[in-house]
Amino acid sequence: MTEDELAQIRKKKLEELMKRQQEVLSPRQVMIEVFTSPACPHCPRALIMAKQLAARMPEVKVVEQSTSTPQGSAKAALYGVQAVPTIFINGKCAFVGAPPSIEALKQAIR
Repeated sequence: MTEDELAQIRKKKLEELMKRQQEVLSPRQVMIEVFTSPACPHCPRALIMAKQLAARMPEVKVVEQSTSTPQGSAKAALYGVQAVPTIFINGKCAFVGAPPSIEALKQAIR
């Protein structure tokens, strides 16, 4: 198999996983994905803000996608993430960089 064929297989499997993940969420649930990197000084703040919001809003689920892991790196490539932190809400890019406040993050959900 060529590298391109392997990349296509990985992309397809990741898309299937993402679809299943969305199906698991009830219509009222919100999925926040925070793309991070271990060397990023702003990523911890973005992740903490998302987790604080999730603690206040039971319908919010937060997932950290570390670009240092194969799964996180593949998902970042699929989404076209170019910088960290980047925050996706229900599969759509909401913030590149840490949100200015928890309130801004809350507004992005609505």
